Amino acid sequence: MSEHKLTLGEYFRKEREDRGIDLKDIEERTKIPAQTLRFLEDDQIDMLPPKAFVRGFLQVISREFDLNEEELLNLFEEALVASEKTEKPYRNFGYPKRTNAVYIIATAVVILLLAVIFGVTMKQCRAPQQQTSVEPYAVVSMQSAPCFPEQVSDFL
Repeated sequence: MSEHKLTLGEYFRKEREDRGIDLKDIEERTKIPAQTLRFLEDDQIDMLPPKAFVRGFLQVISREFDLNEEELLNLFEEALVASEKTEKPYRNFGYPKRTNAVYIIATAVVILLLAVIFGVTMKQCRAPQQQTSVEPYAVVSMQSAPCFPEQVSDFL
């Protein structure tokens, strides 16, 4: 007879049931959501939180309920390797997948903003330069900085 090696979920369920532990008991004592425990028992590795969290969950469970921590972690590593070998479709966590349209729109907005800034700057450069006299003997210049190189000679 060939010996069937248990998966992580099968091992976890068997150990839990052999000890008479309910998923609700594990949830209450460890604060790990029951849904996460169900995903674990059903070998739905792709539905579990990131692997660092799951490792921590397995360590807490094994210590709290006196399970073989090393065996649980080894089976988890095997399950990770097996799940990486199977091709999974893109999993959407509620965030929309970014498309090229977003980048095109963002680029267009930046270009438009730069064009407006450039236009305002050019309008200010074309404004007529004024000189006002405050006192009869003092002349105050209201000229702005030159906008074009040919206007530099006007200030020298």
